[in-house]
Amino acid sequence: MTMRARLLSAAVAVAALLASDAAAAAGAPAGTVTFLAGEATRAAGGKAERLEVGKPVFQGDLLETQRRTRLEVKLADQSVIRLGPSSKAEVSAAAFGKTVEERNVSAKLVVGKVWANVAKAVGGEQKFEVKTENAVAGVRGTTFRVDASTDRSVVVKVYSGTVAVASGAIPRPEHKGAEGEAAPKGGKPKRQQIAGPQQVTREQWEKIVTNMMEIRVSSEGVPTEPEKFALAQAGQDEWEEWNRSRDEAR
Repeated sequence: MTMRARLLSAAVAVAALLASDAAAAAGAPAGTVTFLAGEATRAAGGKAERLEVGKPVFQGDLLETQRRTRLEVKLADQSVIRLGPSSKAEVSAAAFGKTVEERNVSAKLVVGKVWANVAKAVGGEQKFEVKTENAVAGVRGTTFRVDASTDRSVVVKVYSGTVAVASGAIPRPEHKGAEGEAAPKGGKPKRQQIAGPQQVTREQWEKIVTNMMEIRVSSEGVPTEPEKFALAQAGQDEWEEWNRSRDEAR
């Protein structure tokens, strides 16, 4: 083999190694595009790439749809997230274990509409939430939508299941002892004085939204009380109609 051939062979080997390392660094896909009507992109590391059906989506990607576009992504746990027209959302976290109970999914909706059909879970370490500038919706086994306007106001509608909508991270209290402190393993709970009732300000609130109920959050971050809503009549809400038909076909 000539010196030139050896150098070429070595260069190819190095390129293959670098490609392998880059793929490993990227990690497993968070999900796959299963439907796309219109134009949509995923951006990572300052570089945008046009999406197509079958293309992977990764943690850290910024997904963006154009006008009259609908995008569906099926996640590794079989949950489905859909973006409506002129929407932008970041896949902030997407980690999955061996079962649906071992997941950590977080998406930040910058603007537009998101519809989520979340695979049911019965327990374990699992989280699935959609954040906006003024609210975060955390769920278990539910179908819901989040609409975020350019003025930062938000509407959350729950079609089935339960959603905790809060102004910050969804509280996940540990198992408590008799006096309010987490019980140490193999021992009795320590005594601890528990603070009395405190007024909840508009910067600190949480609302539980259940089947066929909605909550609205103003541009200042002030929520309404959850209230019932009815399914849209034919032709009134194409986004709702399309998502419901996609869910029924699953």
